[in-house]
Amino acid sequence: MTKQLKTVSIVGVMLFFMLLLYGSFYVVRQDEQVVILRLGEIVSTRRDPGIAFKVPVIDTVVKYTKRLIEYDAHPVSVVMADKKNLIFDSIAVFQITDPATFRKRVRTISAVQQRLDDSVYAAVRAVAGQVTFDEILYLKREEAEAQALRIAAEESEKYGVTIRTVEFKRLFLPQENEEAVYRSMEAGRNRMSAQLRSEGKAEAMKLRSAADRNRVEVLASAMKEAEQIKGEGDMKAQKLLSDANRAVKGLYPFMKKLEFYKKVLPGRNVIVESEEGIFKGMDRP
Repeated sequence: MTKQLKTVSIVGVMLFFMLLLYGSFYVVRQDEQVVILRLGEIVSTRRDPGIAFKVPVIDTVVKYTKRLIEYDAHPVSVVMADKKNLIFDSIAVFQITDPATFRKRVRTISAVQQRLDDSVYAAVRAVAGQVTFDEILYLKREEAEAQALRIAAEESEKYGVTIRTVEFKRLFLPQENEEAVYRSMEAGRNRMSAQLRSEGKAEAMKLRSAADRNRVEVLASAMKEAEQIKGEGDMKAQKLLSDANRAVKGLYPFMKKLEFYKKVLPGRNVIVESEEGIFKGMDRP
């Protein structure tokens, strides 16, 4: 009986020490980080993967992920720099980087997400107050997201997390403001189109004026050249007539008579005696 009792005691002691030894070590995976609690108080943290020692029974290992965590913030309505309301539907990606602070301040993922909601909202509100409605939609969206990330990251450090990304998933108007904004945008586009039409008409008038001026200049130059050529032709004709008149006596008066006949006689009945009047000299020059 005594021998059996000793055997049971020895087995019990061995089991106790095996359990004690088993509880003295813990494993940290590559995607994990741990906080060691001793009687509820934080005594150390570990971020490197591997096997580590802890005091059995007294120490408690609390594990947190190293992975990126996505947080879909609640849509919020903010006032832009041009006094227009716009609803921001944002998304943030964060990571637990200080497990000790995380354990002290929030402890759980769901709790830190509630705190981040305030941080992201404050960042969005600060950014929205510096840009206009058109800028956030068309020009400065990426700049606004980068600035919101900086502000939210500063706010999140006190919870032991680091925000890696803040993006505006959707930007849309409040229901009550959509019609007014659409009318305003339509009026703005109409003003722009009217201005473009006016500028087009002014440019067309300018082009037509330049074309008319060029036409007048071309015609004037052509007429001047034509008159010059005509004058040169007249001079040559007069010279030829003068030379011919000197060569043939009486040629010039004879030519003038022919010119006169050509202008006066067509369509008229004229009765004259030969060698008289306008027919005088028809038989010879």
